Amino acid sequence: MYSNTHFDTVGKVAIPFGTSQDAPRENIFLFDANVLLDINHGEMDHAFAGYLADFAEQRSCYILSNLNYAETVSRIPSRLRRRFAGIFASAGTEFWRGNELLVRHDHDFSDEVYEYVARMVLHSAYPNKQAPLIDSGSATLRICLAGTRVGRTAKKAYLAWENEHRELDAIISSFERRFSEFDICKDTETSLLITPKSYTTAEVQNQLLRRHKAARVIAYLGKKTAGGYAKRMCDALLSRNVLSTVAGPSDIGQLLSYEKRLLKDIKPKAVAPTRLFQGAWQ
Repeated sequence: MYSNTHFDTVGKVAIPFGTSQDAPRENIFLFDANVLLDINHGEMDHAFAGYLADFAEQRSCYILSNLNYAETVSRIPSRLRRRFAGIFASAGTEFWRGNELLVRHDHDFSDEVYEYVARMVLHSAYPNKQAPLIDSGSATLRICLAGTRVGRTAKKAYLAWENEHRELDAIISSFERRFSEFDICKDTETSLLITPKSYTTAEVQNQLLRRHKAARVIAYLGKKTAGGYAKRMCDALLSRNVLSTVAGPSDIGQLLSYEKRLLKDIKPKAVAPTRLFQGAWQ
């Protein structure tokens, strides 16, 4: 539960209780990469990308991604990346502006951790295993037992099996008992993310506020992200900031149409494109 924010219905911006209306602040926006992407293809819809690029020309916008930088930028059109102020990749352990790495948190995972993760993957009971993804970042390990770049049908088959057998929950419990110095969580319905407890996603907020003094952070995050790897950032959000959980591009389009009306100080007719995909890449 986030005591500093108020969650509202889709189409309204969630405003924290007790926010002062006296001193206007710069709003900066943080978007969860997962909810920007089409669930079927793992890439952005071009109409929505153009809509978001127009908004990013008027406001400072950032992306938070559970994926590494290369995977993140491969799914986001270059015209949109150029207009964003930066990307927090690998669960926020890296901050990129353009193709320049400005901040990186390092952690040297022990051989014991790598071997344990490899055994978890090897001993998975899923009967239709393909080559699994084990992504090693500077301070993250990410495991996707569904396989690397599997198609929609294979992904749905794995998710149906996982919902019945709950193998990922068993893996999380086993890992937590063995390695208390790490956090492990589901970053999507079909994958796990491991980070050292020495790193906290609250650093994402700190980085944003260093770059934008006295700004207000408006974060649009998926439910898995807000309750998973970004939970410590959400818990650390100051009272003046805003956190809204969203399901996909259509939700974001509705929320940003409100922000665009504030920018123009008028009430335009339709702002968001009519064709927006629902869901998040997993």
